[in-house]
Amino acid sequence: MNFNARLKQLRQKNKLTQGELANILNLKPTAISNYESERNEPSFDKLIALSKYFDVSCDYLLGITDSYLPVGGEVLDKDIVELFDLYQQLSPESVIDIKNYAKYLIYKQKH
Repeated sequence: MNFNARLKQLRQKNKLTQGELANILNLKPTAISNYESERNEPSFDKLIALSKYFDVSCDYLLGITDSYLPVGGEVLDKDIVELFDLYQQLSPESVIDIKNYAKYLIYKQKH
C-alpha cells in the first residue's frame, strides 16, 4: 500500500475529514486532498507530523513496511499486524470476547 492510500485509511479510521486533519496539522484545507490524490507529497516535516499524529512510523506511512511501529528494536511480523488490524475493527463487546477466547486458548495450550 502506498502513502496516499495509507494516509486515507488512517484518516478515515480516526473519523477525520480531510479539512479536519489539515487544520490539526496547520495545513491548507486542500493539502490532505492533494496528498490522498497524489497531486502533492508532504515535506519531511509534514510526514513526521503525520506519523506522530497517527502514532505510526514514517516507514509505515510510506508503505515501506506493514508494521505500525518497531517493537523492542524489531519490526512486528505481518501476522501480528494483520491481527491488530482486525482487532481495531471490533466493537468493544467483541474485544472482550476475543480477549476471553485468547485466555481460553492459552489455558487449553498449557493443559
